Amino acid sequence: MIDISKSVDFNTYMRDKDEEHFNIYKNTVLSDETKDTIKSLNEERKVLIFSEGYCPDCTVAIPFIKRLEEENNNIELKFFKREGNEEFLEEAVGDARIPSILVFDGEMNPLGAYVEFPEELKEKIQISNLENKKHIVKEFREGKYNSLIEESFLDILK
Repeated sequence: MIDISKSVDFNTYMRDKDEEHFNIYKNTVLSDETKDTIKSLNEERKVLIFSEGYCPDCTVAIPFIKRLEEENNNIELKFFKREGNEEFLEEAVGDARIPSILVFDGEMNPLGAYVEFPEELKEKIQISNLENKKHIVKEFREGKYNSLIEESFLDILK
């Protein structure tokens, strides 16, 4: 298992991020339905987030998990760099892709993981040709699939 004491909180994670990161976070809004659902979670969740500041997919996805945490005090986020944790990620989720977001209950039993993209989007990318893959990833980074990110995180957390 990973050493949780080596994690940082969201504010520390955001310290070296540029204005784009802050703007995306500021403009990330959860649906009312998602807010209602996450507020009803009455069990502890520990969320380990592996990221790197240069990763555009992290910039898109991480604000959603942070917004979910803001709606429920039972959710605790722990941020780690991927660098230096590749072996743990490969063991935990089979790959060292980012963002990798692993959700555990209060006893640190694994509940699920989000790796790089929502599963539905991964399937779409997998069956696409190279040009279409690039287009899908571009749309993801522009926010077209934000509802899938929100749904993915909610499914893992509840």
